[in-house]
Amino acid sequence: MSRISSAQLYGLCHRVATSLEAGIDARRLWNREADQARGRLADVFSSIASTLSRGGSLTEAVQGNAPFFPPLFLQMVELGEAAGKLPTVFRRLAQHYENRIRMRRIFIAGITWPAIQFFAAILIVGFLIWILGAIAQTKGPAAYDILGLGLIGNTGLFIYIIFWTSMLSMSAILFFLIRNGLFHHASLERAIFRIPGIGRCMETICLARFCWSLGLLLESGMDVRRVIPYAFDATGSCVFMQCQPQVSTSLQQGDELFVALLSTGIFPDDFLDTLQVGEQSGRLDESMLRLADYYEDCARGALATLTKLSGFAIWAIVAAMIIGIIVNMVAGYANFLQQLSGPR
Repeated sequence: MSRISSAQLYGLCHRVATSLEAGIDARRLWNREADQARGRLADVFSSIASTLSRGGSLTEAVQGNAPFFPPLFLQMVELGEAAGKLPTVFRRLAQHYENRIRMRRIFIAGITWPAIQFFAAILIVGFLIWILGAIAQTKGPAAYDILGLGLIGNTGLFIYIIFWTSMLSMSAILFFLIRNGLFHHASLERAIFRIPGIGRCMETICLARFCWSLGLLLESGMDVRRVIPYAFDATGSCVFMQCQPQVSTSLQQGDELFVALLSTGIFPDDFLDTLQVGEQSGRLDESMLRLADYYEDCARGALATLTKLSGFAIWAIVAAMIIGIIVNMVAGYANFLQQLSGPR
């Protein structure tokens, strides 16, 4: 079953929160959602409405369609219903998914123009490989090798297309695996975290997700020992998730959350200071939610930086292609002049 998108989740959580705050009955609410939805959404919402009509709980209804919803959504619905805070939980979830959509739009907007330039450069070079070979076949002289790699004419164009198709396909597959949590490697992530600029961006985004999840789950009345696994999973980072068993064990032994997280060595001092104050004051959920707002602001700035770095990386690839062509042309022209000035 395909999973619901962030945009659909935002709209759903926003509408459900508004309706519940207005006192609309849950069965009527989900029947209306089913009537207005299309395709898979309509089927899932109809299933939820049917479960509610039979006297089942909302937790049972959404768990019956668990593959369609992300784990955090399922857990928050369960906790919100148990604590009697469903309107608050859905409002918080709506803010969370709205922020994810906003950050994604920032990234796409920043990367679109460099990506267009990148693909335009690939197409132009491919066209030159083909046209120079075609001209050589018509006029007689040997075809000019624009890249200096032996790619000439139709055969060169075919090899060129195969190369870029393979590279782009592998990149798309890797992106799909990472996005769907099918490819996690702690060593690779640690290497990325050490890259200047990029590493700080990724760490900030992970911290924002951790704080938000931790604060929201604690606000719903969940015990901290039960909260921790979900908070670590929400980061989406293998580096963070590897520390979860250690933290859980430390909490089971009676250590404070501050001590347990400090022992991992991956959390920054400003995070630990705020956590310690919140834990000592008995307002850990409030402290984490405030810190989540701070880190989300930082994450937006970090994402803007990451977008710029991605754009520069694409421009660097395009520039390398252009420089390679120019160097090859200059070298070819120099060889031509040397042949003219040599003995006849």
